[in-house]
Formats: sequence, C-alpha cells, structure tokens
Amino acid sequence: MKILFLSCESLTGYVSDDYLLVTELQEQGHSVETIAWTHDTDWSRFDCAIIRTTWDYVSMPEKFFKKLQHISIQTKLYNSISTVEWNIHKSYLKMLEKRGVTIVPTLLFKHDEDLKLPSDWNAAKFVVKPAISATSYKTVVLPREKILNHEYKNELVPGDWMCQPFIPHITDGEVSLIYFNKKFSHALLKVPKAGDFRVQEEFGGEITSYNASQELLALGQKIMEAIPEELLYARVDLVPHEGHFALMELELIEPSLYFRTNPNAAKNFAKALMDVETKR
Repeated sequence: MKILFLSCESLTGYVSDDYLLVTELQEQGHSVETIAWTHDTDWSRFDCAIIRTTWDYVSMPEKFFKKLQHISIQTKLYNSISTVEWNIHKSYLKMLEKRGVTIVPTLLFKHDEDLKLPSDWNAAKFVVKPAISATSYKTVVLPREKILNHEYKNELVPGDWMCQPFIPHITDGEVSLIYFNKKFSHALLKVPKAGDFRVQEEFGGEITSYNASQELLALGQKIMEAIPEELLYARVDLVPHEGHFALMELELIEPSLYFRTNPNAAKNFAKALMDVETKR
C-alpha cells in the first residue's frame, strides 16, 4: 500500500513517536509518505490518507476541514470526514452523555455570553477552553469568583467555548485507552508536572504505560459502541471524578497514540489498518 500521513508545517515544540509506526508499516512492505496538510499534491496517488500530527489546525479549523474534504474525495481518509466533523467540536461530549456515557460535567457557551454555572457545580476552580482545541490550546484554569464576575471574558477570543469544573485528581494523572479498529490496544497514564494541570509532554507531563482495570476497559468499550462510525484509531481520555472515571475527551482526529509505551502498539495499528482496508 501507498500510505499518506498528514502532518503540519513544523513539529518543533511537539513530541511524536509516529516514526515507530512508519518503521512497522515499512517493514511490512508498505510505503509511507508524510506531507503537511496545508500542502498540495495529487492525493489520489495514495491508497489511503491517515490524519496524524496535524496539530496546527486549531488556529484554522475551517481551512483544515475543507482540505480534508478535498482529500477524502481523492482517497480513503482515516478517520472519516464525517468522524472529523463530529469530533472536531467538543459538543460531541454532550452527545455522548445523551448516549449514556459519563463525562466530566461540561457547559458549552459563546464567547459573548454570560456564563451561568449550574447550581450543583461547587468546584473552587474551573477549566475554560475553546470548543475546538488541541494540546491545551488557549486553555486556562480560573477561580470561581472570576467566573461569577464574568472576568473570564478577558481570556476569550470570538467563537465557541466550554467550561468544566477543575478536577483536582488530574494531578494523579489522566488515563488514556488506545483503540485500533475499536479493539483495545494499550493504555497509558499521563501525569502533569508539579504545579501544572496540563498532562501533555510539551508542558512537562510524564507518560508511562498503564495496566487498565476491567472497569476502565468496560467504560472504554461502551464509548466505542456509542460511535456508529468505523474508527481506525481512537484515544479515550479518562479522569477520576466523584468516585468513578469520567470521559474527559474522545480523540478521533489527530491524537498522540504513544506507540513507545507498548511493544505491540505499532503492530496493532498496522493490523487494524489492514483489517479495515480489506473491508473496502
């Protein structure tokens, strides 16, 4: 197969271990080419295009989506354009909640709205971030009084936003379950550095392999079953909240998949790709 990995103009400042997947696919006889999504080429020369490290899209989501639409007309896109459209805006969390998935309490609002906290949100601090974001893009943690006094508006740019209670247990780490073709592959724990809440490596977070419990795996499978679309890859981010785990984010577009944390991860991805390709 001729496989395209979609990336961005520069990965400076980012951490990626997709080279492990590239090596695995090449060892299996496939060719892999990486191109920034902002570039132009004959996309039809590839058997499939896989969205990978396109992490600059949050500053131009409309342009990104239009380019993916263009690419998807010429070759098979993973994940699909319909999946991208659904997952790019954090409103998907509310949709999953309606399907029975326990999520971190989430309130969606416009930048010019007066945010009204639900009466049962008793947290001392709150996370405010764009409804289209990645790698903690424009994410801030604000004390309750700034929310109540509408001082949060000083942090906003025009667009859709979301607010969640700050989960103190985030300092213990965020668990990520990785799925390929909706089958569990591996799990990892992301712990922020001391004094921070951001778990990404770019901000000093520590990433380690993790042995997921049956409770976590059951929740992850429930989330997979709530998605009617075919998924080549998915990352389920979970945090402890009020005595149970809750979904923080479901990453279906360009998630880090942390191949280095499990010796079988790249092989699992490659097998999933071959399995979904044989269905075509």
